[in-house]
Amino acid sequence: MAQSTPIEVALIGGGIWAREEHAPAVEAAKDTLILKAVYSRSAASAKSLAESISYPVDLYSEDGDKGLDELLKRPDIGAVIIALSIESQPRFIKAALLAGKHVLSEKPVAENIQDAEDLIKWYRADIKGPTWAVAENFRYLNSYNYAAEQIKGMGKITNFQGRQQSCIPIDMKFNLTPWRRVPTHQGGYLLDGGVHNMAGLRLLLGAQPGNEIATLSAFTNQLQPYLPPVDTADMILRTRSGVTGAFQVSRGTTLRADELTIACEDGWVKIENEKVTVSRNGKEQTATVANERTGVPPEVRAWGASLMAGKVVPEQEPEAALADLELIELMLNSGAQNGTPFSCKHQVV
Repeated sequence: MAQSTPIEVALIGGGIWAREEHAPAVEAAKDTLILKAVYSRSAASAKSLAESISYPVDLYSEDGDKGLDELLKRPDIGAVIIALSIESQPRFIKAALLAGKHVLSEKPVAENIQDAEDLIKWYRADIKGPTWAVAENFRYLNSYNYAAEQIKGMGKITNFQGRQQSCIPIDMKFNLTPWRRVPTHQGGYLLDGGVHNMAGLRLLLGAQPGNEIATLSAFTNQLQPYLPPVDTADMILRTRSGVTGAFQVSRGTTLRADELTIACEDGWVKIENEKVTVSRNGKEQTATVANERTGVPPEVRAWGASLMAGKVVPEQEPEAALADLELIELMLNSGAQNGTPFSCKHQVV
């Protein structure tokens, strides 16, 4: 049901992403969202998060006077953003939905395909009223959306290639969080960050119907001992229309690359962060398409607008996040089985 006044929101999770991205994004979305409270496991973390916000908010923590249960009982709070460790998120998603709160949860949708399928099935069958959206900020990067628009008018997609290669320093701020340094979730950073890459690839291929990924094969490796269980993958993918392409991703290599190229009958489109090069009929043009930070601010605005309208946008449906997750899990499974090809079943959403 549509709403005419801004939704009052709580932020669950006091980590880096919540503090640096979600909190300022909610503050900036004041026409649709009002941040009222924050929750973290520790009072110190909740306090740290609250100090990054320009106005007072209520604090909740497990070691304080008021915890999650008290937060979810508040009738004024209509929605929550959940930004926790990968393994923690499903139980918080369930608790919030059962309490009648709309949810925006951070990617990935779950640790693995089976858990994601079960959670989505439960949500679709048992939850009536509150909505569940999954965050994927790459779908809100201007450079990717600009490139997708170019692809629509360049003839059929013929092939593609992508490279996302770098090395995560052992002392990088994200790597200092225990759940990332010693991951319990499959794939380590290849899951945590890899779903972004798959979302970007799917967005560009999706500019033309029929190019959903159908089959993939991969080899995986661990190059850095502090990035378990694997940090590198090389994939070959084929779409439903028969288009083939390659995607290389590594978080532990001395190689440096950040590019994704889609070839079409009339030319090609390449994204290199905010630089988009279009080669059409032999003539190249390069444009700088500025992204709004990491894509989180427009992502949060879209979520706020969807709550006001009473309907989740397709880009944030949990099934879209499941399609991203599926490609990573099949990549890891293929790598563990020496490149055995796997077929997809969740790519048409």
